[in-house]
Amino acid sequence: QCARGSRPGVGVPRGCRATRPRRRRTSARCASRSSGRRPLTDPRHDAPLIGVRLSLTGEPGELFADARAIESAGAAALWLDAAEGDPYVALAALAAVTWRIRLVASGAPDAAGRTTCERIARGRLAVAEELERAGEHWISVPFPADRAAWRAVRSSAAAGVTGIVLPNDPRLLDLLRNPDVDDDRSDLNVAVG
Repeated sequence: QCARGSRPGVGVPRGCRATRPRRRRTSARCASRSSGRRPLTDPRHDAPLIGVRLSLTGEPGELFADARAIESAGAAALWLDAAEGDPYVALAALAAVTWRIRLVASGAPDAAGRTTCERIARGRLAVAEELERAGEHWISVPFPADRAAWRAVRSSAAAGVTGIVLPNDPRLLDLLRNPDVDDDRSDLNVAVG
């Protein structure tokens, strides 16, 4: 018997709907919102997406930390080239430490580990050659020398380009988080002696 008028938790049988808070069902509806990808045809966003090309030459722990930081800074995709090894093995590992960012393999459309990586990545895996055939146009550019060069790259690439792929760089996180902020703080130079 349920005592709907009584205080919550006092004299109410376990499982009574009157005292249990309702849980929102968020499975499919919120998964599409939190996928990290915005629709390519959304007219509110005319700036190109940002992809980051990672290199497998460094320490694996640093690679994972960089991937998480890049994802939290708002990049749309992580790219890996087949020239450095099997991109699907590395992308599967990156899928385990990231949640929303798109994972793009370049140069190995039919490698052996692709099926496994697709499963681990939970729908976030893409192949660069297939993206090109689907109409997405990504351009690779060297890391910009300063913010003015970055603004020039973004404005020139805005028309007809899905995204810009930059190499990973220590200055990248600041560029992603503050793309339009000129931060010339030469007055804060500290002499170390």
